[in-house]
Amino acid sequence: MNSNPFEAIPEDYRKLCDLIGGFRLPKEKDINELVNLIESSDRIICVGVGRSGDNADTLARFLRNLGFEKMYGPEEIPYVFKSSDFVLAFSGSGTTTYTLQTAKTAKEAGARVLSLTSNVNSPLTEISDHVLYMPGKTKVGHEEDYFGRQIIGVVHAPLTPLGTLYELRTLFFELSLVTTLAEKKDIQKCFEELLSLCKDFTPSSTEFQQLYDLLPKPRSLRNPLTGKNVVIGEGLSGMVGRFFVTRLRHCAKEDEERECYFWKDRGSISIKDGDLTLVISGSGENIPAQLAEKAKGKGAKVTAITSYPSSTLASIADARLIIPGRTIQKMRGLRSSYLPTNPKESIFELRTLLSLECFIYALAQREGVTEREMWEKHSDFI
Repeated sequence: MNSNPFEAIPEDYRKLCDLIGGFRLPKEKDINELVNLIESSDRIICVGVGRSGDNADTLARFLRNLGFEKMYGPEEIPYVFKSSDFVLAFSGSGTTTYTLQTAKTAKEAGARVLSLTSNVNSPLTEISDHVLYMPGKTKVGHEEDYFGRQIIGVVHAPLTPLGTLYELRTLFFELSLVTTLAEKKDIQKCFEELLSLCKDFTPSSTEFQQLYDLLPKPRSLRNPLTGKNVVIGEGLSGMVGRFFVTRLRHCAKEDEERECYFWKDRGSISIKDGDLTLVISGSGENIPAQLAEKAKGKGAKVTAITSYPSSTLASIADARLIIPGRTIQKMRGLRSSYLPTNPKESIFELRTLLSLECFIYALAQREGVTEREMWEKHSDFI
């Protein structure tokens, strides 16, 4: 194990890109059927929970941007399904209670159901009209992987713990699908282009070490008064933020809890001295920068992830992670966040997401967090 795992983040980033690209996309006939269902259905409904829900929400937002107006994300599921509906169900395990029950209800109403899963022999696939296989770890594989790693002396979580590989491959697949719908290009080529753009970037180990140095320690009996982590982001940057919050919350020892929030979580989130606010904003301007300034005024530390080192956000921050890829958009009526129709314009967010996944891996190594300990902190309700 690297004595300083943060130094290995550039290499781990490259490995993660290779892992994402190391599988065959669904067959052409299955892709064509998916495209046909999207283009011909009255309503399109994307359902999922947790990070799979973030994937579902991302696809819904992009399709809405392409002009599919009767588009529903996981927080907008209709109360009554129709036979003319098309439901895309996201679940790596194929056993997620909410996703499974929603798909069953839709199926009973005569809707078409397509599942994206790592488990082709699951309750979800049994009720699906179509199944797209996204290879990744299922819940069944966690115990086997844990004991195998113990035998060879590895005591920390792997680079892609829990459902990470399924979630990342599904994200890249759906963004490639969006490009295919928008530009009528071959989906394999779109997938390879997105991955190539990610590989053109190398994250800075020094910058991520600075993030770790500011990160509040997990709460425990030995350290009961530690601060919390609050992540801010809008649009696709918000999806990246939610992805990170979920996994950061998991990354703690058995007797510890890491307090983490996404800024739009329900309820009141106060900020104070000793807390860390991580702000993800490609432009580094507008609302994210204003919220960072407010956090600084309350005594919290601020880490900025942005494409622009001279931005307002970067100038406010105590630490800066510069990740190129955002082109600033100027258009009438644009409030702040921008979700493009072309996923290639979202390369800042994709590079940020993969970099933060590598940060979690380094954090698990540094603090000796095992995958079993991460799994124990996984939600019991999804």
